[in-house]
Amino acid sequence: MHTELIEKILWQALGVFLLLGALLGILAGLLLILKPQLVHATNRAASHWISTRRLNLILDRSINIEHWFYRHHRLTGTVAVLGAAYLFTFFGLLFDKTSAVQRTGAYLPFKLQEGLLDALVLGSLAGAAVALLAGLFLWLRPSLLRGIEADANRWVSTRRVNRVLDMPRDQVDRFVEQHARSMGWLLLLGSFYLFVAMVGWLL
Repeated sequence: MHTELIEKILWQALGVFLLLGALLGILAGLLLILKPQLVHATNRAASHWISTRRLNLILDRSINIEHWFYRHHRLTGTVAVLGAAYLFTFFGLLFDKTSAVQRTGAYLPFKLQEGLLDALVLGSLAGAAVALLAGLFLWLRPSLLRGIEADANRWVSTRRVNRVLDMPRDQVDRFVEQHARSMGWLLLLGSFYLFVAMVGWLL
């Protein structure tokens, strides 16, 4: 009963949201038909381009913290080993699959729950095994990790990709401005149809 009430409220909220969107679409369609120059000015003011290039330059930097780990390798190695031991103990001995399935039984099908829980347990145990080996190496022989670390920490810059993405693309805006009245009629008809459909659905 409680679930049905929530579902009903959500569907009604969706209907009201679509109804408001239809009203805004009707208004925008009328503006495109009657006052296309006003839409052009509003679009130019709202489409002010803000480049993220400076932020990308700040973020696209390699931050090296390996020296801290090597300086405190006994502490970090011990923490990694203890964390791995906890994961082995919890997921290997203490984890109760039956109670976990019962707690999530109302949300997911049984077979999907079992598959997800098995994946969680196997992933956690595999991660614990890797953490245990890395912790032992970091604790006892940190020099053995330097070669693996050098290969794993190869920096891949995203500057070229960001340069391509960080460009204004106003082809759709220009197309709408060039065919303002045609787009206005399409938007008006579509929004009016949606408005009628939502009124009939909500009433």
